[in-house]
Amino acid sequence: MTVSHSNATASVLIVEDNADVADSLARFLRIGCGYEVSTAPDGLKGVRAALANPPDVLILDIGLPKKNGILVGEELIETLPDRPLVIVVTGYGDATTRALAEEAGFDHFLVKPADPFAIESLIEDHLKRRSGEYEPDSSSD
Repeated sequence: MTVSHSNATASVLIVEDNADVADSLARFLRIGCGYEVSTAPDGLKGVRAALANPPDVLILDIGLPKKNGILVGEELIETLPDRPLVIVVTGYGDATTRALAEEAGFDHFLVKPADPFAIESLIEDHLKRRSGEYEPDSSSD
């Protein structure tokens, strides 16, 4: 599956404590999609990285050390000058965690292992909406 890329690029911050997961997703989004990608291994470093260089897209794990992903996302949505697209990628697929993410106002909730092409598609849709190029997929009617 390949997503047609918009003309815009995106800066993506992945906040994930599993180094293999963070590195492989970052590599896919950087090399395969052409995005500017950075990673942070815990919630506090994720907040600092996002405040220092606000991302267009925030990919959050929930079970993070030092500050959980729900708190990280809520803080960044409130404090960043431009609200990023927030995608949760977590091993916690239960209804309670989903409800917490929804209450926090996150845009998408994916359970690990998440398909990197699905993440790419969510980012591309976001970029197209932001640039005014978005056309809903009519094939799903």
